[in-house]
Amino acid sequence: MGSSSTDADHRARLRRQEVVADLSQQALETGDLDTVLEDAAAAVAATLDVEYCAVFERPVDGTDAVLRQGAGWPPDRLGSTTVAADRDSQIGTAIRAVDPVVVDDFDGESRATLPDPLGDRDAVSAAAARIGPVDEPWGVLSAYAIDQCVYTDDDVDFLERVAALLESAIETERARRELERTERRFEAIFEDPNVLLGLLEPDGTVVDINGTAMEYIDADLDDVTGEPFWETPWWDEDDVRDAVRQWTERAAAGEYVTFQAALTRPDGQQYALEGVFRPVTDEAGEVTSVIVSDRDVTEQVERENRLERYETIVEVVNDGVYVVDGQGQFTMANETYAEMLGYEPADLVGEHVSRVVDDDVIDRVRELEATATEDTDWSTVEAQLRTADGDLVPVEATFAILPDDDSAWHRVGITRDISERKARERELEESERRYRTLVENFPDGAVGLYDEDLEYLVVGGEAFDDLGVSEEEVTGVTLDERYPDDLVAEIEPHFRAVFDGESNTFEYQVRGRDVWAHTVPVRNEDDEIVAGMVMVQDVTERREYERKLEESNERLERFAYAASHDLQEPLRMVTSYLTLLESRYGDAFDEDGREFLAFAVDGAERMREMIDGHLEYSRVETEGDPFEPTDLGDLVDDVLADLQFRIEETDAEITVGELPRVEGDSSQLRQVFQNLLSNAITYSGDGPPRVHVDAERRDQEWVLSVADEGIGIDPADQERVFTIFNRLHSREEYEGTGIGLALSERIVERHGGEIWVDADPGEGATFSFTLPASHTQ
Repeated sequence: MGSSSTDADHRARLRRQEVVADLSQQALETGDLDTVLEDAAAAVAATLDVEYCAVFERPVDGTDAVLRQGAGWPPDRLGSTTVAADRDSQIGTAIRAVDPVVVDDFDGESRATLPDPLGDRDAVSAAAARIGPVDEPWGVLSAYAIDQCVYTDDDVDFLERVAALLESAIETERARRELERTERRFEAIFEDPNVLLGLLEPDGTVVDINGTAMEYIDADLDDVTGEPFWETPWWDEDDVRDAVRQWTERAAAGEYVTFQAALTRPDGQQYALEGVFRPVTDEAGEVTSVIVSDRDVTEQVERENRLERYETIVEVVNDGVYVVDGQGQFTMANETYAEMLGYEPADLVGEHVSRVVDDDVIDRVRELEATATEDTDWSTVEAQLRTADGDLVPVEATFAILPDDDSAWHRVGITRDISERKARERELEESERRYRTLVENFPDGAVGLYDEDLEYLVVGGEAFDDLGVSEEEVTGVTLDERYPDDLVAEIEPHFRAVFDGESNTFEYQVRGRDVWAHTVPVRNEDDEIVAGMVMVQDVTERREYERKLEESNERLERFAYAASHDLQEPLRMVTSYLTLLESRYGDAFDEDGREFLAFAVDGAERMREMIDGHLEYSRVETEGDPFEPTDLGDLVDDVLADLQFRIEETDAEITVGELPRVEGDSSQLRQVFQNLLSNAITYSGDGPPRVHVDAERRDQEWVLSVADEGIGIDPADQERVFTIFNRLHSREEYEGTGIGLALSERIVERHGGEIWVDADPGEGATFSFTLPASHTQ
């Protein structure tokens, strides 16, 4: 295919024009789109002298395209082979391109890949044109050659013209199919046995009437065709004819007119029609015809008339009232019933009952209906109705079957919302279950329910079994009858306080036993106090253990204090004499002697530090200050001021988050932060210390943390660091007594918290401890 203009080129252009003209004529004469597509593919392949031509159709919602028709393909591939139509494919590129896409050599083309089905056809080059508009493409017309070639502008123009021709054929096919569908729909509608239909000229002349409508009059279609519609036999009275004429004229003027009319059949039978006069317009908006469609609503009108007699009564009833016909459809629902379910009454009329009730309830009602059809005995069921929001409302429904004169029947029902009753029943059952479980299984104690006379109503618990006392011995007995006067005087105020809404916790002794008790008011659903509840436990052994433990702790602390204090004097004497030896006779010692003396002095000094630390450790409980509100932010600021020299010396960077106020011993808490921050600076490693202090609220406590980026701690040693005098490093590496973290743990425990460390060697360490949150925060 050359690019020079020659006689051969001129003949080729004429040939292409003839092909396009022939294809256009064929598209106009045939209604078979596949034939047009097939012939177009063959003509393109022959005209462009290529081995293959393909018409690809891409579904609107798909990423693949289907080989709809083509030339040079095995027949079994047509209509079944799919190719990629994404942005990286040759077909996808052509679908999205404004102009035709030409690929001279697929091996050297980077922007589009050869469709997989052509991989076995040895296609080398291609030209493709989009079929359909850019915003809504139908597919692609593509030509493929097995030898590399250059497509001329005339080639591409020809391909594009054929694609445009196919676009026109496709649109024609779509229009034809839509017209056929419209005609089928119209025929189905026009012959609907449930609808009366008529087609009129704008001036009201009858064009056609369906068979359903003709059954209502004693005349043939020829008798009414061409007549003014208001003059036909359907309208038997002058005032109705005048109304029909007005409705027709309004529709001819473009108005959508609804109507309802009461009419009479030739045999005298009354009936009612309800329908519409609907204008039909052309593209210019001009009315070209009028369609009259209506339905026989005789039964509906009769039902409405019957129900109208009951509406006044029904609407003043506080219960929900409804009527359902034999097909299970609502024919009436009062305001109460509709409001109960979140609807307007009109929303339910005509709807099936399954909109508001499940199938199992419908089946139960049908079983009752089977026995109630012969009379009007009323039946009652409990069920759940479904609201407009999808919620379930428990109801009690009473209904009866009401036969009509024409042997049809309706079910009339009265429904009452029993949500409150069901809620009370559930609450009562749950309350009784919980209370009974509590009473019968109350561990290591007893529970009792009593009235305002302090008489036990219900009692129970494991303590009765332990004491060998039966519950019957206590039930029905008052506080005065059960206990001595002095004990009654002690505990009676706590028992009576519940009827003033108070709860109390107290302890007393009875029969030589220590008893813990807690009284609470018992309220009904109206929040009225109807009884008191007392829960008691025998805590004799616990209190004895606590007393012994407290005495033991006090003795240990006194011993530790005395031992630490008494060791101070001989240690001072040793230290003084060692110092005296060093000052008077230091020059008399040789090098070893001076070294030994230095060891002795250093050992005595370390011993003094350990005794001081032990003394401080023993005083945490006995000599701590009372707890008071403490601002930890101010406290840490004071600690940082004390450490200012070390901070500047080590070039430490210490940041502090927002810290809370807590109840605590400020001097001891200051010691904790002093120890943790000092350690963070000491064990910072080779670089300048980087430390962050922060706090986080966790339920009813604060978690305080001091995090550093220092040498860290091996996981195996993390518990040891809190043991008194336990050191992880030699004194040559780091100074210290090993008392700081143990002392911090003791202080934190005194404040009701716990302390721990999260660390890894070389990754720094985070020391965290908890303190109870202040109730004022």
